Amino acid sequence: MENVISIFNREFQPSIFDKGYGSADFDVATVPLVYFDETTDQWHPSKKVSVVRTDTYEELGVHGTNYKPVAPKKLIDAQRAIIMRSELDTDGIVEKIETSHNGAATFVKYRLPSHMYTTPDGDTACLTLLGVTSLNSTFSFIMSAGAHQSACFNGQVFIGDAAALFKARHTKNLDIDRASRTIVKCLEVFDRERDRWAEMYKTPVTEKQVMFSLAEAAGCLDLVRAAVNESGVSWSAVFDKLPRFNSALTYLAKAWSQYSEKQGRNQWALYNTLTDWSTHAPAPSKKSEINIASVSHKRQDVVRRVVNSDVFRIAA
Repeated sequence: MENVISIFNREFQPSIFDKGYGSADFDVATVPLVYFDETTDQWHPSKKVSVVRTDTYEELGVHGTNYKPVAPKKLIDAQRAIIMRSELDTDGIVEKIETSHNGAATFVKYRLPSHMYTTPDGDTACLTLLGVTSLNSTFSFIMSAGAHQSACFNGQVFIGDAAALFKARHTKNLDIDRASRTIVKCLEVFDRERDRWAEMYKTPVTEKQVMFSLAEAAGCLDLVRAAVNESGVSWSAVFDKLPRFNSALTYLAKAWSQYSEKQGRNQWALYNTLTDWSTHAPAPSKKSEINIASVSHKRQDVVRRVVNSDVFRIAA
C-alpha cells in the first residue's frame, strides 16, 4: 500500500482538537493467556493474548499472539489527521468522544457546521463524520458520513451504498492520505442523500407500510403482520396481540404520530421516526445503558437496512 504513514510515533494535536481524549484516554497492553489443567495441576500456554487497559487492567478483547493493539486515543489522532488533511471546512468543528464495554469500543463524532444544508421540511442539517473502532473485534477502523439535524437533533443516517466512506484494519499503520481523499467525497454523498430526502418528502406512505417498517426496526415484523392480517390496520390491535411488551415498537409508534403530524404522512416523516429512535431512544435495559453508544451505532445499521427494504419503499 502506497503512502502509508504511521502517525503513532509522534504527537498529532492540531489546535482545534487540543482537548484530550475524554473516556478514551488510556493505554493498552497485551497479556499472555495460560490455561490451568485441574487434573494435573499444571499451567499450559495459550496461543491467545488478552488486551487490557493499563489503568484498570480490565480485559477488552482476546486475540492471537500476533495481534498488535492500538490504544483508542492513538486512533483518535488518526481520525483527526484524516479530517485535517481532507480539505473539508473545519471551522467550528465539534468533537464528541464516547466509549462502551469498558473502553473496548470507541465512537468519535465530528460535527462540521460549515457544511450546512436545508432539509425538505425547512430544517437544517450539518455534515457529521463518525469514527468507530474496537479492541474486541466488533468493529474495524471505520469513518462514515451522516448529518445532524438542527431542530430535532436527530443523527441522520446516510443510506446510500457509499455510506461507509473509509474502512481499514485495526492497525498501527493507516493510509492517512488515502483516507483523507476518500473522506472529502462525503460532500458528494451528502448531495445524493439530500436528493433522496427530497424524494422521500414527496412520497406518501400507508399506515400498514408504516407499521411494517417500524416493526422491522423493532424486530417483530412477523408478529405485526399476523396481527394486521387478523385484525386489520390498527395500532391498538397490534399492541394487544403482541405476546410481550416491545419498548422499541412503542417508542417508534409514538414518535411516528408526532413526526407525521408535523411533516406529513410520507417517507421523510417515517425516516425521521427511525432516526429519532436510533439517536434518542433509551437503552432496552438498565444493563445496556452503560453501552448506549454501541447500542445507538447498531441501531443506525438497522435504520439503514429498513430504509433500503421493500417494507419501507413499497406501499402495503
